[in-house]
Order: sequence, then structure tokens, then C-alpha cells
Amino acid sequence: MQEDRRDPFADLGDEPVEALQVVPQVLTQRPTQRRTPVRPSEIRRRSRKVTVTFSDASTVKRLRALAEQWGLTGPDGQRPNVSAVVEYLLLPQLERAEQGEIRAPGM
Repeated sequence: MQEDRRDPFADLGDEPVEALQVVPQVLTQRPTQRRTPVRPSEIRRRSRKVTVTFSDASTVKRLRALAEQWGLTGPDGQRPNVSAVVEYLLLPQLERAEQGEIRAPGM
């Protein structure tokens, strides 16, 4: 499959490549405004939000499947509410860990 790919620099031959001296402003400036104003629900959600990366993609699939099995859906009523499943499963373990009943990893 790699043999089928075309080398984008093949046409340059021995022509020297110049370093880009001026960076276009569009690449350096950050957007100044959002397209929509920040909604109150977004502001309230920020303090409650955390992003988790699991070591295996199958964990996310399992959580979604469990949410569907339990009939837990998100606010749109369509997608599985993985957050509700994670919170339900995590809170009892979190309390046990805080009380010292569960040892830290590697101990």
C-alpha cells in the first residue's frame, strides 16, 4: 500500500527548500469570539466536567452498552448516558477509597 503513495516532494529535485520567513497572520491569531454566546448550562457544567481516557477502547463500548441496557439516556433522549453509569459505579468505590478501604495502585 505504501508503494502506491506519491511522494509530494519528488518534483522538487535538487531545488533548495527555503524556510518560511513570515508566518501568515491567520495561523498565529486566535479566534476572538465564539460564534454563539456561552450558555448558562455550559458555565454550570465546567466545574463538574472531567475527561477520562481509558487504557482500552472496549471500556467505553462496555459503558455505553450498560447505559443502553439500563435505559439511561442523555438529555437528547437518544444517546446512552455514560456519565450516569460511571457516576453510579464510581461513587461507592470512591467513598471506600477515601475511607482507606481500598489501597492506592502499586501499594
